[in-house]
Amino acid sequence: MKKTVKRVLIVVVAAVVLFGCFVTIKLSAEYAQMKKELKTIVLSDIDYSNLEDGNYFGNYKLGLVSAKVRVKIDDGKISDIEIIEHITGKGKKAEGIIDAVIEEQSVKVDIISGATYSSKTILKAIENAVRNGEQNM
Repeated sequence: MKKTVKRVLIVVVAAVVLFGCFVTIKLSAEYAQMKKELKTIVLSDIDYSNLEDGNYFGNYKLGLVSAKVRVKIDDGKISDIEIIEHITGKGKKAEGIIDAVIEEQSVKVDIISGATYSSKTILKAIENAVRNGEQNM
């Protein structure tokens, strides 16, 4: 009886260790892909004066991080940005970047330190919203 319990315990521990190794390898590969993709993100200046007043919706996904935003344009300027959804790890503080975008009227603002992935994801979602997002009055 003791041998059976011991064998079952060994099998369970081995399964947990193997699962942990698999998860670690998977997350490491995902992180490496995110890091590679982060280097390719280019943010462009946008002429908001050509846009009709209204709400523009956009999103962007960078590996495990994603954002959906609503950008409100009034009189050719960004008047408000709402983060509808932000799936993030430790990048919650990046949501403060929207204040800088509104103030500077540009997505070319300083990245929030310690939240690089989320900052770039939010900025790209904003850019996507006004470049080719769906408008809703």
